[in-house]
Amino acid sequence: MIKIMNKINSFLLLFLILVLLLNKVKVIDYSLTLKNIFSFLTLILTLLSATNVILTSKSGFFKFINVVIILALIAGGILAILKPGLNIYIYTCLLFTSVYCFIDMFYKKA
Repeated sequence: MIKIMNKINSFLLLFLILVLLLNKVKVIDYSLTLKNIFSFLTLILTLLSATNVILTSKSGFFKFINVVIILALIAGGILAILKPGLNIYIYTCLLFTSVYCFIDMFYKKA
């Protein structure tokens, strides 16, 4: 049951990252409120997913990737508060999250 929930969470994360990317490149233009809602949902799902993998995974590599995701998210969040806007840490977090979600959805067995 946990593996199925992880796959659903990975799908939702990829969807939200794609939505935010389409807004960033101005393919779809959302209001600031809607963009903030998508960003908040992505943040919460990323933290839940990474924490779940750290606590339940047996693979040291996947634990390491998710620790890097959490650390990049924390550092990016602190820097975003000090200097508004996206920074390299948030982009790193989104990149690692996307890679891990693809691995979780297509490579790992259910």
